[in-house]
Amino acid sequence: MPDINAETRALADQIGLAGVAESITEYADKDLPLIVDYAGFGTTTARAARTLAPSGTVVQVGLGRPEATVNTQALIFKRLRIIGSLSGTRRDLAELYELMRGGELDPPIQLIAPDRIPEGLERLRQGGVVGRLIARYEE
Repeated sequence: MPDINAETRALADQIGLAGVAESITEYADKDLPLIVDYAGFGTTTARAARTLAPSGTVVQVGLGRPEATVNTQALIFKRLRIIGSLSGTRRDLAELYELMRGGELDPPIQLIAPDRIPEGLERLRQGGVVGRLIARYEE
């Protein structure tokens, strides 16, 4: 799992990741059949396509930038697929929340007030968030 934020990479052991790198290209020798790009900054998509094993698939979830330039030679010669995804189904989310409730998954969470959402979005853009930001509305 690539992440450019050193603070996030330091959490790898704590949250049970097998490995973390600054770039997905560090896994080029692993013959990865699937890469899910949650960042979507164009460069992340292009690097994922370069890193995939032949007949591999990039699932594009993140939309950090609206466009990416992918090496079409790699796309054709390696017979790659790029698929867009809206991040999962309601069932996927329900299963994720169940894992969190049961303690099997414990991601770092930072709660913010709704009036701090613009500031939170800016922190996300700058890579200054470790874990997830959640806006909590009081009842």
